[in-house]
Amino acid sequence: MPVADGAELAIEAWLPPGSLADLVVKTGADPFVRDLEVEDADGWSDVPRRGASFHVPECSRGCHLRYRFALRRAAGALHSIDGAKAWGPVLEASPSVWLLHPTLAPEGTRYRFHVPTPSGGEGTAFVTGVFAAEDGPPDTYEAEAANIGVAPYAAFGPMRVHHVEAVAGTTLDVAVVPSRLAVDDEAIVGWASRSARTMARFFGCFPIERVMVLVVPDEGTTVRHGETMGDGGASIVVEVGSRATREALDADWVLPHEMTHLAVPSVARRHHWLEEGLAVYLQPIARARAGEISAEEVWREFAVGMPRGVPASGPPEALDGARDWARVYWGGATFCLMADLEIRLHTRNRLGLADALRGVLASGGSVASVWDFQRVLETADAAVGVPALETMHEEMSRRAWAVDLPALFGALGVVVEGQNVRFVDDAPLAAMRRAITEPLPEGAPEPAACPWATPSRMAQR
Repeated sequence: MPVADGAELAIEAWLPPGSLADLVVKTGADPFVRDLEVEDADGWSDVPRRGASFHVPECSRGCHLRYRFALRRAAGALHSIDGAKAWGPVLEASPSVWLLHPTLAPEGTRYRFHVPTPSGGEGTAFVTGVFAAEDGPPDTYEAEAANIGVAPYAAFGPMRVHHVEAVAGTTLDVAVVPSRLAVDDEAIVGWASRSARTMARFFGCFPIERVMVLVVPDEGTTVRHGETMGDGGASIVVEVGSRATREALDADWVLPHEMTHLAVPSVARRHHWLEEGLAVYLQPIARARAGEISAEEVWREFAVGMPRGVPASGPPEALDGARDWARVYWGGATFCLMADLEIRLHTRNRLGLADALRGVLASGGSVASVWDFQRVLETADAAVGVPALETMHEEMSRRAWAVDLPALFGALGVVVEGQNVRFVDDAPLAAMRRAITEPLPEGAPEPAACPWATPSRMAQR
């Protein structure tokens, strides 16, 4: 039960019988755990530190702990969204950072925490992407204990929090860090809501019942950067330039990119290229289908960007385990384009990659869950009846590969002329190109949350 007092958290924890004796926090956060004690028959006893872990034999029988976590010091030292970071009085850190937990948790075990915020501090709030518990007092959150090592983001401090039903059945918790932005909260909430509706229309429903969007300040005139974390919920941290205008928010691609991640289960790090490749590939397509950008903009972006994912020199590389930014993002996007075309080839252009991903959603897959990579491929392929992703993975991901992108874009009828794009409508794959970015039909029903995307149903899967 952590209590936020600004710079430090005072935490009490109860672990059930059968817990492991060695407790940890996220790598690098252990120096900021202090005064750890365990309760026994004689009262409270100090717990010794063993390197980066804490050895508590009493926890094998069930234990009651208390300790303090120096959150502001951690934010100053770690200074990263995935660790801990400060924006003025607001401190961001996932529960993975400040909740001591066993190094392993039995399958099916869940963790729960309650966060009362101090009274009398105007604007003081706590937000997190971890799913709210279905029972217990307000401000109680719960998720699979197996995922506590990489939990959704959370933040403490004087944020302005807006709870918005941007899509029917879906809540966006938009938390705005106090700062001097050129836009007001109404514009921020409108931008987040619009991004959610765009992605919901594209997927046919919104993948998550609730997502936390933490809006933090940065320099510049655009939306600068975003990060998404699931595994037990859904959270996005997005950096908005202090001079960004409403027009800049209208033109933004960063938040739709992050919201694309909500529809994809978390996979092992060596397959990160699929998560990022899907977001790079599907985000502009979704915006084009919603009428926010033109088809020409989409195909110019692909024609210019995808060659970056192919090594400029040396032998071609596999995607699995790739660490190079361009290879992960644009190489992954190239994989997605190839898979999309493969599906369309075998379904006479009736289905595409978006339909495959909708099949993953319909099977309960989302950023809130962790899936085996092979399960993602198999589920996506089953949804369209074509072994496209599995075949493409065998060809492009496990061993070296290269794609003749000029020939591919020529077959699609995409000709880049400086800053402009010209389409050749009698090119061999032009019909597929048109179908990929075809605008959504007028009068299409407003989307809602996916019927299976509730915390209770996610907990049962």
